[in-house]
Amino acid sequence: MKRARRGHRAGFTLIELTVALVAGLIVALGIVGLSREATRTFHEEARSSAAEASLRTAVDRLRADLRRAAYMSTANIQALNDTHLSRPPGQSATQGYAPAMAGIIRLAGIHLNPAGATNYTQTLSSIQSPALTPEQIEIGGNMTCAEQFEVETVTANGPCTRITLSANSPALYRVMSIGAAQQATELNNLFQPDGASQFIVRLVDDTGRAQFLATCNEVPTAGFTGTIAWIDVDPTNTPVRTSQVTKTMGGVSSMPGGRAWVNPVQIVRWELIDVADEPAQYATLGRQALVAGVADPQKYDLVRTYVNAQGNRIDATMEVIAEYAVDLNFAFSIDKGTQSAPVMATYPFDDLNDNAAAAADVSTVATTHPQQIRTVRARLVTRAAQADRTLNIPVTNYPVGSVTQAFMYRYCLTAPCATNDGTLRWARTRTITTEVSVPNQAGAYAQ
Repeated sequence: MKRARRGHRAGFTLIELTVALVAGLIVALGIVGLSREATRTFHEEARSSAAEASLRTAVDRLRADLRRAAYMSTANIQALNDTHLSRPPGQSATQGYAPAMAGIIRLAGIHLNPAGATNYTQTLSSIQSPALTPEQIEIGGNMTCAEQFEVETVTANGPCTRITLSANSPALYRVMSIGAAQQATELNNLFQPDGASQFIVRLVDDTGRAQFLATCNEVPTAGFTGTIAWIDVDPTNTPVRTSQVTKTMGGVSSMPGGRAWVNPVQIVRWELIDVADEPAQYATLGRQALVAGVADPQKYDLVRTYVNAQGNRIDATMEVIAEYAVDLNFAFSIDKGTQSAPVMATYPFDDLNDNAAAAADVSTVATTHPQQIRTVRARLVTRAAQADRTLNIPVTNYPVGSVTQAFMYRYCLTAPCATNDGTLRWARTRTITTEVSVPNQAGAYAQ
């Protein structure tokens, strides 16, 4: 018998396999390219979103501080026409204070330094055009609470003057409600946010006049002895004034029981600093380094720091509010008139650079007559952490009255910035502006 023929076997030729592999490789390369582009876009948008989120958070914090400008404090301690200050007739409220108490001597709701910080070790993008000149602002007020503690006695306590608080004070009740184990720490935190530094205390008498004192140079400066609460102040540099000293323009006795009150006052400074100036605790957290582990010489951060009674920044209290900040500017509305005849003047951003007359007005208000400020406008700019654009969008100048205001879209990180060779030289920026009224200064006018 003949065997049955086997069926025909089908298969791919070598040419067909080669064509199929090449086609598959082309498809794979396309998928990889799309995936890489999608990944790059994702990271770019993540960096941009992070910059915007940081910007909004920073502005919220800044607005909160600006609302407390002069809150339970003073619009300008040097204002001779301020009837709310306890002082000898014809003398400033800082009469008799030691010159070292610079923070108290210049205490105000708003204090602007148009030139910004002077301790930068790097130039804020020396290749950026136009040049950036961020400003620095100090805000004075009660930043830690909304409490006013009733005074029982004012007596000597070794090198300090001890202000004993009334046990019947509602404010003290609220502090004590957290429990005996934490109440001393809580009271001390309200009056001395940094244990190694001297802060400011406002002492108000029953005439409504206030004097400002430095906490005693000790740790702690406030606390409890049993159930008795106290705050110690510095009698050497800021002696407590009596009515005999002020000639009845305020003042307290040693037994004011229910006729005097105290509350904490702090000064916070907002500024841009480069990473080389930041405290060591931020360097150890990696704030100075890029992903590659190399320090970014153009990285600046927006920071918020307490200022002590001597007027010095307390680096231990520094908070990094927004990383990769590149500009910070302020503009004011001021009242140049009197209570019976107010004269409002509103200045846009960048007036200090474009209008000499306005610059003189704003500079005077910012340094000697800060009590005239009625509203504060702030403009903050942050950038993406890394360059993500090859081309620049030029700064746009908008005319506002007699001046122009610059609006920045890109920040140059790699020179030469005018070159278009496909190199990622520009980082996108985000800008936000806000306006805050300063109601605690509404009744203060030029002297």
